[in-house]
Formats: sequence, structure tokens, C-alpha cells
Amino acid sequence: MPRALPVKGDGPFAEFAIALRDLRERAGGTVDAVVMRGASRTAVYAALSGARLPSVQTLDLIVDVWAGGVAAERGRWHERRRAAEEAAAERSRLRGAAAARRTPEEADFADELRALWNECGGPATEAVARHCEVSARTMDSYLDGRTLPTPDRFDQILVGLAAVSGADDATDESPVHVTSRTERLREALFRARAARKEERARVRELASALPAGQSGPEREMPSSSAGFGLVPGVLPGRRFDDRAGLVRAGVHRQLMSAIAGGKRGAESVVLSDEHSRDEDHGDVIVLTGEGATGDQQLTSGNAALATSASTRAPVRVVRPIATVGGGRAYLYDGLYTVEDYWSEQSPDGRRVWRFRLVRRVPAEQGVADGPQPDEAHGPGPVGGVRSPLSIQRVVRSTAVANLVKRIHDFRCQVCGVRLQLSAGSAYAEAAHIRSLVSPHGGADTIGNVLCLCPNCHVLMDRGALVINDDLTVVSRADSSVLGVLRETAEHRIDREALAYHRTLHGVAEEGLGADT
Repeated sequence: MPRALPVKGDGPFAEFAIALRDLRERAGGTVDAVVMRGASRTAVYAALSGARLPSVQTLDLIVDVWAGGVAAERGRWHERRRAAEEAAAERSRLRGAAAARRTPEEADFADELRALWNECGGPATEAVARHCEVSARTMDSYLDGRTLPTPDRFDQILVGLAAVSGADDATDESPVHVTSRTERLREALFRARAARKEERARVRELASALPAGQSGPEREMPSSSAGFGLVPGVLPGRRFDDRAGLVRAGVHRQLMSAIAGGKRGAESVVLSDEHSRDEDHGDVIVLTGEGATGDQQLTSGNAALATSASTRAPVRVVRPIATVGGGRAYLYDGLYTVEDYWSEQSPDGRRVWRFRLVRRVPAEQGVADGPQPDEAHGPGPVGGVRSPLSIQRVVRSTAVANLVKRIHDFRCQVCGVRLQLSAGSAYAEAAHIRSLVSPHGGADTIGNVLCLCPNCHVLMDRGALVINDDLTVVSRADSSVLGVLRETAEHRIDREALAYHRTLHGVAEEGLGADT
């Protein structure tokens, strides 16, 4: 039986959802059949409930499965989707909400990208995402024209398309390797990003003219602030006991407000477990703006996040986590980019602002090659400047990494700690025993991956922890045995990778133990 979902509201999205349900009932189709073709289950259910329109890529999969893949039927649904999108924008305009329009340049880029995508066989976004550091949800937004990739992310998309279509060899005649084609796409992207910047300026100007839309006086800020981007000495995964600790470290300089920033943009945000409308997908977050009563305005923190969407400046993200005693602590989760923002109607009838934040690639999270001098050789001279500890880490949202974390229920294989986040979710990191980067050449397989907490991940990367073939975990500081690495029938550890890790960090081939 198809899953019964309530339709949200009575607007264009709800009407589109009802039409989709009719199609499913006539065809006797199921969501599972669409998912098997490569669609995101969350995206399909969101479309059926009227929460949002599906991307063009997801819509094509739905129509192919439930309507037999007829090209004319695809075209009719594309037109229906466009009409729903335009009707929603018109409703926003009539309500006096400043909403960004998709410019013709953005539409041109999306059309060019979809054309290239289809020439490469029209692969599922999830399949391409596995080969580059872009999530499937973000890929859908690019294909749909809702957001624009940066030039670096566009290059990653080309790499992913080449891998999925079997065109890794640069001499292949795949469309991905046709220079004139890719250069035309890059030029279209440049024009679209310039047009988007102009449109964002128009939105801010309109928002400031609305009632209560003028910015108030600047809020008083504590003096401790790291500004935008990285905070020296603070890496993703660092835990803080309270908001005061975040202020002292310069991670988030507001004791009360969830958004810290000003006219130049947002510096940091603290996620809330109280906003049921927030969508947290790990590397993609859809955040609801500030303002608990009445229509939200594009002012203060909301205006700062909107500015960050134009400047592309990094935004630090902090997540609340539950403590053993039922209290709350905070976990610094790294740097994100505000990819998009828009105004929409909430279930209670208010206008709210929504912001899509996407995690930046690992290379931008404050990691660097090799040990820092003061960490590798002890403290430097008195009065010297200490360098922040940086770890070389490859983090990939692959099926392998996710599988390992699920096998261990997001519990560290070394210390047993499970970091509980809001709404029943948990946080852990997938650590490669033998690094994937050159010159190490490790394999992205289940045996070469461990499920670790952030602390043990850092210690493992630095060689402060080593693991013997009998899975005893040894501290190199005093050669003491800290315990035994957890191994299951589903997750067997690659002993050769363990031996490589020991050799890399100067441990004899026979391993290290308390009697060594």
C-alpha cells in the first residue's frame, strides 16, 4: 500500500502534490520503485506531501516509473511544475514578501547543465555524488536551477559525471571532455552568478522598504570574536560545555542569539533543536530564520545570512548535543556556505525566511599536511607564536562510510562514546586507517574504515593511538593498552592497513604493547 501522507496547506505545492498522488494511484505505483531508479526517498515524500516541489531530475524519475517514460508526459509535468513554481512566487509577492526570482541567466545555466547531464546518460544524482564532494540534494538544486555551484564545485560535478559515465580517460569522446562544451557551461555559470548577485541586491532593497524591514541599531557584541572563517586552534568536532565557552573561544560571539554577524554577513550560527521546520541532513542544512512571532523580516541575523549568500563568506556552524545528565553541550561542526535563501509560508500561516547551508569541502575546514612544529617537537621558545594543530583528513559521504557508522550505531570503536544530537540523531566520523590521498593509496573499503568520535579520530590521524593485529589499542605516549578495538562479523578490520598505519608512525612491525 502507498504510504499515506497528509498534504500540507492548500497552495500551489499542495495542488501539485495532489496531482502526483492521482498519477501514483492511476499507475498503482510505489515510492520504492522510484527510489530503486535512483531518486531520494525524502525528496519523493516531500513532493507527495506538498512540502516542496521535486527537482526536475526527481520529477523525471517519478514520471518515468509511474507513467511509463513517455516523453510527452514528461513535458506536461515539467510545465505543471513550472506553473506551480510561478504561482508560489506570485503568492509571495501578493503577501508583500521580498522573494528572489530565478534570473534568465540562471535558467540558461540550468538548461545547459541538464543537457550535458542527459548526454552523459542521465545518471542518478546519488551516483554522481559518490564520486565528488557534493551531496545529492545539492546536486538536485543545481540541476533544478534553485542554486548555483561555485566554479570549484562545478569542476567536481564534471569529475563525478565522467566517473559515472565511464569517461575517466581524458581522451574519451564523452561530452564531459569536449572543451568547447565545458567552456560554454563555465561562461554560462559566470553570467548566472553575476545575475544572481544583482538579484540578491534587489531583494535586500525591497526587504528594507517593507514595514518593520529597516535594520535596527547594531546589537552589542562581546569583544572576543574570530570574525569570518577558521578559529585558530579550533577544529571541527571540538566540544564546548556551554554558550559562554563558544564566546570565549571566538566560535560564536552571541550568548543568546542563534546568528552572530552584521552588515558584512553571518559569522556563525547555533542550530536549534526546537525548530521542527529545520532540515538537518548533515552536509546540507535548511535553516529557519530568526523571529518567533509574526512574519519574519530580512533584518538582523536573517539579513546577515542573506548577505553571506552573496559574498560566499564561510559561516561557522555549531550543533547542540545532549549530555548524559539530560543537559546540553555544543559541538563545533565546521564551515558551511549559504547556498540559497527564500521566503515561504509556514504551517501556522506566517512568512518565514529559509536558508540552505552546505558544508564546505574538507580542504577548507582548517586541515593541512604534516605536523605543526610546536606539536611535533614540543613547545617553542618563550614568547613564540603557537601554530594551530591541523590534521590531514579525507572525509567522504560514501556508502562505505555511512555503512560503517550504522553498523556501530555511531559509537566510537575505540572509546565507546556515542555523541547524541538533537531529535534522536547521533554524530560519528568515518576514519580511514590508511589514508586515501597520495602517496598512501589506501582503499575506500569497509575494512579500511573505522567509526570514531572526533577525539579518537584526531589521535588516530596523529599516530597518538596505534592498533595491533590483535586489535589492542595502544597509547604511544606511555605504551599502555587502552582497550580492544570493537570488531563485528559485518565489519572485519584490514590488518594490513593497521600494519601500514603503525609503520607510518614509527612503530616496529611486531606492534606496540605495555611490555614494549
